[in-house]
Amino acid sequence: MRRVECLAAALAAILLAIVTIHAQQAAIDLPVNLNTSYKGEEFLLIGNAIRGAGEPVIAINPKNPNNIIVGGMANLHYVEGQPPWGGRGLSQAVIIPYRNTPDSSITIFAISNDRGRTWRFIEGDFHKVDKMNGTADPFVGAGPDGTMYIGAMSFFPLNATEEMKQKEADPGLLYGYTDIEVSKDEGKTWSQPIHVMGHYTKPEEYGPGVKPGVRGTTPYDRPYLYSDLSTGTIYVPGNGTGGEPVHRETFVRASKDNGKTWGLIYSYDSPEWPQSGGASKPRAAHGVLGIAYIASSVPDKNVKCPCMVFGASRDDGRTFERHVAPYEPPAGGGGFGIGGPLLAADPSHAGRYAIGFVAGSEIKVALTDDYGKTWKSPTVAGSTPGAARITKPDMDYSTKGELALMWLATNQDQTFRAWSSASHDGGSVFGKSIQVSSAPSPSRASIIKRGNNWDGDDIATMAVDDQYVHMVWGDLRAGFLGSWYARIPLASY
Repeated sequence: MRRVECLAAALAAILLAIVTIHAQQAAIDLPVNLNTSYKGEEFLLIGNAIRGAGEPVIAINPKNPNNIIVGGMANLHYVEGQPPWGGRGLSQAVIIPYRNTPDSSITIFAISNDRGRTWRFIEGDFHKVDKMNGTADPFVGAGPDGTMYIGAMSFFPLNATEEMKQKEADPGLLYGYTDIEVSKDEGKTWSQPIHVMGHYTKPEEYGPGVKPGVRGTTPYDRPYLYSDLSTGTIYVPGNGTGGEPVHRETFVRASKDNGKTWGLIYSYDSPEWPQSGGASKPRAAHGVLGIAYIASSVPDKNVKCPCMVFGASRDDGRTFERHVAPYEPPAGGGGFGIGGPLLAADPSHAGRYAIGFVAGSEIKVALTDDYGKTWKSPTVAGSTPGAARITKPDMDYSTKGELALMWLATNQDQTFRAWSSASHDGGSVFGKSIQVSSAPSPSRASIIKRGNNWDGDDIATMAVDDQYVHMVWGDLRAGFLGSWYARIPLASY
């Protein structure tokens, strides 16, 4: 009897250890062939046949590049008793039960302390603390002092009223928060969620003249987190609508104390430089925040729009010095996806920013060395000949100033592969484009019942350290939408 009691106590202790604020999964040791060249490490990292994982994001600890964090939007493939979405034409009969099923969408974060060889997993607790049904759009980041960040949107209140439920389908992100959590020990422990912005943001938290859109979602959709490695200031954007008349706008908010307190929320655009299309992630270096977006008009009437606008801010977004940047509007498919134009800030070279855009089956990059006042002519930075579309591109600098890109090349049958390229001179000359995927991913339409409920596959992301280009993207080779990871030595480009 005593032995049974001891076994029961031991089992209870194990269960207590498992059921924590962050649900810890078992670590995995993924096979790595250190003798391979460019395609070396490539594998499924997050997702399974029950719960997929899309829109993966990645960040590297600049103080310890062995410390990497990846986040994935992990949704039930379908809610029991409800039909799978099966496409983008969503009806309230499908979306409302899904959004009001607790934990139908969660965030899973994978953490490595050996530069991608082994991983351990935690589940975000944002929606549980906020008393919401689920989360979406995870994001991650890292500061110069080794501070690590995770974040997500938590949305759709538990026990929503019938009126709330009817509003949830349109707009689809009406109620909730964008939150972050902070770790000072390389992801071992995390703070409680900290609100950044969302539906419940107070009017006084917006900067002068900033007016969020009438539907109440601004600034909310698709947040990221980026840090200025010279100052430690972190920036979180949100995409929505605002202004008069109401139009597409991107917003940004800054914190100088690791997220404890936040400045006012500002918009990327202004009445003289109105936004009409996608916008970049905020990128900052040497104390200057850079942004880019597609504008419907600019003060110079000789400039034909839609056009690309670059802005540089020395006061965390309150004011911008704006300039027109090189741009070729996409024709016959292709484009930015949800993320807008590409932008990267060179931490090794003050004043240098790179802007990227899709042009047919190519990605072109233009450089400025003077905060956008002048630009070099765009150069071809990457290409996939024969691709029907280039989608979900991303771009970033290493701390040493090497510029790398990734993208997905989609065929006519909607199968696709991940590709990458890099420049060792800051973005003037790029080497040969590299096919990252060892085999094509099936189309998403081919796995309707294992497609992450047809949600959470808008972006792919990458990060660069002094040795590797690390990439994550949504892929379906496992029979479901999962978040795949690859790393390529910089020396291979």
